[in-house]
Amino acid sequence: MELWKMNQKVSELSDVIPYYFFSLVSSCLSLATMMVIIIEGSLGGLGIIVFSFYVVIPYLLFAVPVQVFFNKYPKKFSLIYFSLYILFSLLAVFIYSSVLNFDFSMDVLTTKNYYAISLSAALFFWFWDSVFLQKKRSAS
Repeated sequence: MELWKMNQKVSELSDVIPYYFFSLVSSCLSLATMMVIIIEGSLGGLGIIVFSFYVVIPYLLFAVPVQVFFNKYPKKFSLIYFSLYILFSLLAVFIYSSVLNFDFSMDVLTTKNYYAISLSAALFFWFWDSVFLQKKRSAS
C-alpha cells in the first residue's frame, strides 16, 4: 500500500474517533442514569459514575465493533440497525450477567430486568450512534 493512501486512511480514522467516543460516553451515561433511577428511585451522581464504568465494558466489546461496521454504510435511525443492536445487546447482557454472577444457567432469561436493560442499552446506543456517527458521506 502506498504511503499516501495509508496516510489518508489514518486521517479519515482520526476524524471519526471523537464521534465514537462521544457516542460511547453518551450511551454509558444515558443507560447508567436510567439504571440508577430504576434501582435507587432517585438521581444520584455517584451511582451514575459507577454504573457508567460498569456498562462501558459490554459496550466496548459488543456494540462498538458493530458500530464500526455500520459506519461503513451510514443510515440515520435505521430500524434494521436497531434490531441488530437489540440482538447483540441481548447476547452481551446475558454473557455479562452470567460471568458476573458465576451462573451460566438460562434463569437470567426469565427476568424482566434482563430484557429491560438489553432493550434500553440497544436503544441508547442506537440513538447516540445515529446522532453522532451515522452521517451520509459526501461524494468525493
